[in-house]
Amino acid sequence: MPWPKLFDGVNQIEDLQSLSDLEKKHAPIISAPASVKANEFFNVTVEVGKMLGHPNEMKHFIEFVELYADDRFLARADFTAETVRPEVTFSICLPGPIEQLRAFERCNVHGTWEWDSPVEVSE
Repeated sequence: MPWPKLFDGVNQIEDLQSLSDLEKKHAPIISAPASVKANEFFNVTVEVGKMLGHPNEMKHFIEFVELYADDRFLARADFTAETVRPEVTFSICLPGPIEQLRAFERCNVHGTWEWDSPVEVSE
């Protein structure tokens, strides 16, 4: 059986104006302030399946969500099938300017997906 193309790399949303059902189910949507102060904690929520619910079954579920500031790893949450909804809130602080927060999620059937959200960090 050939390796599914969805596992060839990180899947990114092609067109925000016309998302496919697959994209709606897998986009790790970031909810965070548009601007924050450096070195002050704030909450970032990442939710998978916010636009169109994602299955949470033993054979098909979200394995984890990771959060990055640009390319710097910040946090990770692991999930189990059936008992945990793929949504997590991290309390983070950023020491200085970044371009964006980046969330990655991994579906055991459809691979890894990314969502980016710009954030302004002021001194």
